[in-house]
Amino acid sequence: MPDTLARLDKHGQNEARHRPLPPGAFRVHRPIRFSHTDPAGIVYFPVYFDMFNGVVEDWFTHGLNINYASLILDQRIGLPIVRAECDFVIPSRMGETLTLGILVERIGRSSIGIGITGEVAGTVRLSGRLTVVATALDNFGSIPIPSELRATLEAYRAACGA
Repeated sequence: MPDTLARLDKHGQNEARHRPLPPGAFRVHRPIRFSHTDPAGIVYFPVYFDMFNGVVEDWFTHGLNINYASLILDQRIGLPIVRAECDFVIPSRMGETLTLGILVERIGRSSIGIGITGEVAGTVRLSGRLTVVATALDNFGSIPIPSELRATLEAYRAACGA
């Protein structure tokens, strides 16, 4: 019996297990704490989505050199998540260190498709996807991705081999 509920490819292999992070991907390391886990000692799945939001903020500020707080507070541009999904491959347990990395999967007119891979000791534990939309925070309408941000995203995507 497979140790996963994730989608299988045409060969019956787990898709997420075959997508380790490329060398150029931004990474953060998150210790799995007691507060992240359920009574079985494994990460309670909604916690991953909170971690996803945190890694996106860190990626903007530290990986793309775009101050995320300034983007929201000063420029009044939001990037709300409008779609989120995740394949949970292998449970992560209290005491482990989860490495989360980001890939840009798609850049649209106003939306960005973000892939997030979680690994422990080089083994994929989860594979998530987010869609965020550039939004004017004064009226909450979508806006085109600003050209400077688009160029930065495209350069990051190229650096990751996409």
